[in-house]
Amino acid sequence: MNSRLFNHIAIICLISLPLIDLQVVNAAEIRQGIKQISQDIATGNSSRKITEITLSPGYGVNISFIKTDEIVEKVWLDNPAIASLDVDGCLSGLSPQCEQSGATVIHLRKINRLKLPQLPSTNTSLLTVVTKGKSQRQVYLFQVVTGKNKSNYHTLEILPNSNLIPESTIYSNINNNQLQQIIIGINTTKQQGLISDNSRLWQRIEQFLSNVHSGKSINIAARDSGISMQLINRLVELGSDGNTQQRFINHSR
Repeated sequence: MNSRLFNHIAIICLISLPLIDLQVVNAAEIRQGIKQISQDIATGNSSRKITEITLSPGYGVNISFIKTDEIVEKVWLDNPAIASLDVDGCLSGLSPQCEQSGATVIHLRKINRLKLPQLPSTNTSLLTVVTKGKSQRQVYLFQVVTGKNKSNYHTLEILPNSNLIPESTIYSNINNNQLQQIIIGINTTKQQGLISDNSRLWQRIEQFLSNVHSGKSINIAARDSGISMQLINRLVELGSDGNTQQRFINHSR
């Protein structure tokens, strides 16, 4: 497919879609029971509050570090009176014998409150997770709370910061892979019901694409179009999912 034909397809795909509600997309993405947040958010290196995990009766929550390619070395649940904790591997302190310590997924489950005289009576707890990656160790923080309502997700997936677009990124041409991911991301938001037909963002999205095609950097194109980098990054995250991309390609044929 030549660049001109792909250009027409890209524009047609975007024009056929309703507009995206900026407030909805800027929130942490929840799709098919999976909530995704970046490493910066999970480690507290952003302006957002500590990520809250709500546990309800009969429904546990998983915390997955698979996509960050990190190994969980240690976990601390400050209030074990409200929840149980398990992992997909073996961690010292959780298992009696560990020949090789390490895990990639943590499972939390609400339990009937235990009476522990040493602990204050509260329905919240801080969960601290220490991981080891290829280049460094990280400390993740989560606020665990108990509730009565079923959570709208079963897995909290931590995404590497490398999935986000640096502000200095420049699109050299229409065939850029990340631009394709943005297009797929917009299509995905429609499938997930996150698109508002009454939104006023379409002209901004159209202007953003025009700016990118003219060679402007991502941050300048977004700024001149009135679109936040948070929105662009969320669309890239949605579009980078391999299964979603394949379904979109098959549908386009």
